[in-house]
Amino acid sequence: MTAAPRDAAENVAAYDLATRDKIPVIHELMAAGEPGRALDVGSGTGYTTARVFGDRVTVCVDVEAANLRYVRERARAHGARPPLGVVAVATALPFRAGAFRYALCSEVLEHLDDDGAAVAEIARVLAPGGRVVITVPYTGLGFTSFLEVLRVPTVHERPGPEHHVRPGYSEATMGALLRRHGLLVERWAWYLRVFTRLAADGVSLAHLLYQRLVHGRAAWTWAQAAEVEGGRAFGLYRRAFPALRAWGRLDGLLRGRRGFGLVVAATRPAPESRST
Repeated sequence: MTAAPRDAAENVAAYDLATRDKIPVIHELMAAGEPGRALDVGSGTGYTTARVFGDRVTVCVDVEAANLRYVRERARAHGARPPLGVVAVATALPFRAGAFRYALCSEVLEHLDDDGAAVAEIARVLAPGGRVVITVPYTGLGFTSFLEVLRVPTVHERPGPEHHVRPGYSEATMGALLRRHGLLVERWAWYLRVFTRLAADGVSLAHLLYQRLVHGRAAWTWAQAAEVEGGRAFGLYRRAFPALRAWGRLDGLLRGRRGFGLVVAATRPAPESRST
């Protein structure tokens, strides 16, 4: 399997600090070396999808048709194979049981009223022996961001596509949720440690002000966030981005410590072979 062309995936999400920080962790835990179809539940702009699954046959599911159009248009513009886009909710995936070898569900469960139904659906569409990687905000540190400590309301506290029903998960709550629906936890990992979290919170605060002052909105979809790509403000941010990334690399001093993002790899156990 070859990786997707770099430019095919370069979009606004490529300049999201949390996204860039989590992709290497997801890629390692997914370990998608075997053939088979892949599913991304809640694909957003498709940046993570392309970086994790490359040119593998992949289905992107999102509740926002505009997000899926954006994914297809960007892929075609750069000569990459566009994934199949399906508008659906995570709690009712329109696929047959066992259809996918790999599944990704990144920053989705915390948005759902019924996260158990979503996990049950992911378990259903995974093939026996299939693997899912899930990322969520981590609550084990006592708070999920420095903006939360400062009581600054973000897009996650407001009604809209990015609203969080719950602040996040710990190993205990996530492990119990996965086990309840027949998934076996294989590995935990973390990302978004202190230095990257500080930088991301500063960017989030600036973005909140930008959306409010320029567009007059307190909530938005990923496709709407991508509208800034050709603008002057985004150009300035792109020039500052390498410095922000360099600051985030100080997290290397904290390797081994937990971060503000939790990643879990789980499998759907294959049925035990019966002796004859």
